[in-house]
Amino acid sequence: MTTDADSSAEGKAAPATGRLPVKTKLGWGVGGFGENIANSAILSLVFPIFNVALGFSTLAIGLAMAISRIADAILDPIIGNLTDNTQSRWGRRRPWMFVGSILMTLFFSAVWFLPTLMPQLPRLVTVHLTQTAQVHNHASANQLHDSLSWYGVSTKDVRLSPEKSSGSFNVLLNRAPESATEFTVELVSNGEDQRGLTITPSQLTFDPQNWQKPQTVTVTASISGTADRTTGLRILPTADLLHSPFLHQFGITSHSSLQMFGGFALLCLLFYFSFSVFVIPYSGLGIELTDDYAERTNLQIYRLVASFCASLLVGYLYLWSQMAGAWLGGDEVLGVRVVGLCIGLLVLISTMLPAILCRERFAAIERKKEHLSLLMAIKLTAVNRSFRMLMGSVFAVFMGLFFSLPFMTYIGIYYVCQGDKMLAAEIGGVMTVVQVTGQFLAMPLISWASERVDKKVILFTGLFISIIGYASSWWLFTPENPWLQIIPVVVAAWGLCACWAVNGSFAADICDEDELNTGHRREGVYSAVFALVYKSAIGIVALGSGALLAWAGVAGQESMLPAETLLTVRIAYLAIPVGFLSLAIISMWYYPLTRERVEAIQSQLRAPQQDAGVK
Repeated sequence: MTTDADSSAEGKAAPATGRLPVKTKLGWGVGGFGENIANSAILSLVFPIFNVALGFSTLAIGLAMAISRIADAILDPIIGNLTDNTQSRWGRRRPWMFVGSILMTLFFSAVWFLPTLMPQLPRLVTVHLTQTAQVHNHASANQLHDSLSWYGVSTKDVRLSPEKSSGSFNVLLNRAPESATEFTVELVSNGEDQRGLTITPSQLTFDPQNWQKPQTVTVTASISGTADRTTGLRILPTADLLHSPFLHQFGITSHSSLQMFGGFALLCLLFYFSFSVFVIPYSGLGIELTDDYAERTNLQIYRLVASFCASLLVGYLYLWSQMAGAWLGGDEVLGVRVVGLCIGLLVLISTMLPAILCRERFAAIERKKEHLSLLMAIKLTAVNRSFRMLMGSVFAVFMGLFFSLPFMTYIGIYYVCQGDKMLAAEIGGVMTVVQVTGQFLAMPLISWASERVDKKVILFTGLFISIIGYASSWWLFTPENPWLQIIPVVVAAWGLCACWAVNGSFAADICDEDELNTGHRREGVYSAVFALVYKSAIGIVALGSGALLAWAGVAGQESMLPAETLLTVRIAYLAIPVGFLSLAIISMWYYPLTRERVEAIQSQLRAPQQDAGVK
């Protein structure tokens, strides 16, 4: 039986809302800050911290992230359907957002404490074989003290030439072993010709009596041919050696790296699962807040503005990690723990606010309807042609964007800044400020355009601008003027901000079309499929970019990369995004939901309410 109160709630649940109050848009939009900074910080810091600083294989990083993202993505439709069908006094979506906010904060911060909890990874020394004697000075050669390691090496580079055919480095312990401990020095197999390279000695032993005395390792090479080449040495306890050719294919060559892989994959899975628990109902809530064609884009702009504020911080996270590490007497691996805790607190505050401040439109109405099963919900979503076209475009954009991010890290440090990590971090910070400032300035233009032109025009214009940005990187990424690298990255980001502004608005239009066809408001399932596409793209990119970096010769802990490796990475940074952004344009070329079509759909949806009012 329906009470008068229920009938009143049902009657007021989904009126034509039109323009939203500014406080509603602010209350919902601030969640974009936590959403963006949590996800972007993981993507921004994982390679600099786990590969560049710790030497964890790029392929292993990519595989761990791919497994966690794809496994989590499978759960997204379940979460979406549950949020659509949840019945509580607080609504369908807000309880999920509240729980997701807390879990996401905890697991995000935990990722950066993982190196402390895991056994130390092997140390790597890069051996440069050149035809002429060189003196190569760069800031990263002066390594900060690593207070988390119990053994280390005196230098990360050995440079050999015909005039200097041998070089040496010391292996040293930072604390006494409990018993005699044997170390192995072995060549890293990276596809280079390693003939003529000898290591003396290849076995070292430290005991509780002599542990304070560094032991010297000498590398001798017979250099022939005309091409310079680079290879690496791995130093680790002999007991840490892992004799598994299968795992070696994925860059997991020691027991410590296997444990790091398992811990990293598990924490990534838990983080991305909790991320979904928040972001799926959060996105669904944003889709349902208004039925106005242009206001839907304006609402997404509030989310984007908060997201851009987060991006201002993301650009400085690596620099702050290095500064915090130096302040604590260590390196960026130690400093990132402080940064992770601070960012985690910001994530908690910003993602809690939408759950507390916003109210839902359809919670009362949907309680009165028969719930759709998960399989039926997925089937109805899959047959929606408009949504398939949008998801094809979104998938292509995410693939292009996320493929470029790890490549930019290595191009910035090793090519443009010639191994100077501090300079690369400083330029990255300024780049972010310029990028976000431009995006802020673009928002009024996008809002103005949303009132006058079709959303598809805005999308295509943004994608074309981004293609120009990525293409220009070939000429503007140059060691002669490192600061010019800001221009291509900023131009590409300016174009993509138009895509982010209209994607959520497209989804709201599609939900109207779906309600007309099915009689249900299913923002949760559509947001879940959106998240599934997003995570699948990240999973594929994580594995693909990690494999490409490993194939190109990136091992980790290098002070400099060979010219051939950098050329491969530069080509990939240009070609992959340009190709995928072009596919995004093709996918949306025949998208059917124009402004006129959406207005007609909304008129049909309002007709039963108007008829009921007449009666």
